[in-house]
Amino acid sequence: MIRTVRSALKGSGSAIATAGILAVAVVAVPAQAQEDAGAESLNTIIVTAQKREQNVLEVPVAVSAIGDDVLEAAQVNEFEDLTSVSPSLTITAGGSQAGHSIALRGVGTVAFSTAVESSVLVVVDDVALLQAGQAFSSISDPARVEILRGPQGTLFGKNASAGVVNIVTRDPTDYFTGYTQFSVTDDEQYRAEAAVSGPINDAGGFRISGYWSDFDGYIDNLTTGSTLGGENTWGVRGKIRQEFGAATFTLTADYGEATDSLLPDTYLRVDQVDGAGNPINRDYDLTGIEPGPANNVVRNDVDRYGDSDQLIASFKADIDLGFATLSSITSYQDWRYDSINDQDGTAAPIIRHDTTYNAEQFTQELRLTSPTSGVFDYILGLYYSDGTTDRSFIRTSPIPPLKQNWDSSADTETFAAFAQLGYDITPNTLLTLGGRINHEKIGVSFQDNRPAVPVVYSGSDSETAVTGKVSLQQFFDNGLMLFGSIATGYKGQAYDVSSGFDQRRADNPIKSEDSINYEIGLSGTALGGDARFQLVAFWTDYDNFQAQGVNAQLLAPQFELTNVGKLRTRGIEFETYYSPTDNLTLFGSAAYVDAEIREYPTAQCYFGQTEAEGCVFDPVLNQPVQDLAGEQLGNSPDFKFNLGFDFSQPVSQRLAVFTRGNYTWQSDVNFSLSQNPRTVQDAYGIANLSVGVKEQNDRWSVSVFVNNLFDEKYASRIIDDTNPRNSPYILTQQLPRNFDRYFGARVRLGF
Repeated sequence: MIRTVRSALKGSGSAIATAGILAVAVVAVPAQAQEDAGAESLNTIIVTAQKREQNVLEVPVAVSAIGDDVLEAAQVNEFEDLTSVSPSLTITAGGSQAGHSIALRGVGTVAFSTAVESSVLVVVDDVALLQAGQAFSSISDPARVEILRGPQGTLFGKNASAGVVNIVTRDPTDYFTGYTQFSVTDDEQYRAEAAVSGPINDAGGFRISGYWSDFDGYIDNLTTGSTLGGENTWGVRGKIRQEFGAATFTLTADYGEATDSLLPDTYLRVDQVDGAGNPINRDYDLTGIEPGPANNVVRNDVDRYGDSDQLIASFKADIDLGFATLSSITSYQDWRYDSINDQDGTAAPIIRHDTTYNAEQFTQELRLTSPTSGVFDYILGLYYSDGTTDRSFIRTSPIPPLKQNWDSSADTETFAAFAQLGYDITPNTLLTLGGRINHEKIGVSFQDNRPAVPVVYSGSDSETAVTGKVSLQQFFDNGLMLFGSIATGYKGQAYDVSSGFDQRRADNPIKSEDSINYEIGLSGTALGGDARFQLVAFWTDYDNFQAQGVNAQLLAPQFELTNVGKLRTRGIEFETYYSPTDNLTLFGSAAYVDAEIREYPTAQCYFGQTEAEGCVFDPVLNQPVQDLAGEQLGNSPDFKFNLGFDFSQPVSQRLAVFTRGNYTWQSDVNFSLSQNPRTVQDAYGIANLSVGVKEQNDRWSVSVFVNNLFDEKYASRIIDDTNPRNSPYILTQQLPRNFDRYFGARVRLGF
């Protein structure tokens, strides 16, 4: 049930709010959500950010609700494309599906270990994904994407210490409807999507959706003649919903497969003459390759390759007890991912990685949710999960110290109880209190297969943690809502399951990560109800932040998972949605985020860092270190904004022309936690645009589109591969799909 006592939200808006919208509408971002069939006004956008249906303007959470129209205007087809519509969201490319990381407000988890969870939880149709890599697939048939910023531990659990990305797909309908969509691009990507939905009987319905995509890629491998960076993928999702008296049952199953030629690193810079003019790095064959920001050519002896398949199934039962709704959500997920990686990036067989992942998880959640029509409401819940991630890893190389061959298994079992209570102090003042107690058991088994008799290391541990939240909301007669909140977050202990694992690591898991977040926000409507907005200021402190480091001073760099002492992220976020006419919608958002390391005295140095630049030898650790206090987190832009529009104009009784567009700009970032000055990406902006014609009732449309309209070159990651073997400098980069401008056409048919 949607809270209905906040009728003040339907006011026309104050002069201050109206002036604010007019002043910043041209530099703001999307918060548009797909509205349900019974709530079609701008003021009643429905979200489930607090595990109940609520008006987005009533939620005391920094949340963006991004609807399918905004996703289409920004050309969002894949999970990583969400960064173009959410300025607080960043994604660090890892070269493979398993290596990507997700961050909100600058905070995420970049780690090679399969036993460490992401700081940003991804949820698809009420199912929390075990591994962040599972999220990097097509977004098909979405109703909306909700991005909850800041710790969400009370309702979403231990791996939401920085936020949640909640993907909600469309539900079955009680009438027959459907669509088919085809698109093609000038770089030869072919994609099809389809969905059909309708009634099964008077009390039930179904929805089936699917997608298929074929794309060779955009990186040329001169050694093999192959094109890399593409993928062939398909998936299907089915939902069945049936009512039996006071009970509603929903069965959802989602299966997908993808075969991709993994994105290789291309040369950004290769020095072949040292400072004295002597030849160096001449073993790197650059024939046909021009290193630089636009370089999409490599010479790899082996094509990078990845193959994945994923099944997610869930069963939800909602039983109306009169005084409350009892919900049971049971889920199972199974993700398998195999990859081959030419790690050295040359035509010589120096380093090759072969790895296999298998992540499985079973979850059970029970919730008792009261109505919100009275002065008191509550959500009470129990949660259980049992997950296992297996990984096999083989590194082949003619250099003996680089060889690796190991198998691992990481287990996590969680028991939790949570509650959130709301009380109307007055008709316009709401106090919310929430808490969660979480008990987690973790275990690890690691088998080193290099010795004649394999060596096994194992360990286990457990921990109990409590998180909580308190918020206070004040609703005003002029259509505004002011809220303030304090929330704590928690991310559990982790094992550094990677090459070099030994019994010492098994006996000493990485400490858990804690956070406390302070927020104050203002949201509401303005301009006669045609606009809505949210303005949030936040301040979050993290202790024992889990981060990946590397000792680049060694010939064979050793990656290590460590606890960064303390960090702080603070800033201001604004977003708005404005529809001045029936034919025009404007949306925008902006975020200023200061993500700073407060305490990290033993951080690893970048290659070539001198004592004058802060790199000193630590006799206890027996390696060079630096103090990163006061430095910025990696890949966290200080400022980012997003602008978009959707305009249509009837040209006859049946036809209309339309145009949609989106522009995203961000300030410069350093991809390296160690503050390597050579891994900085300059500021850039990306524009996407589409133009088309459609039938007025949206039964069909034809459009052409262009991504990266201004052909802006940029990298999704820059890596300093320099070491004593190839000094002075070897820089590589990963180029995203739209590092280069490309065009396409799309046809959509619906009924």
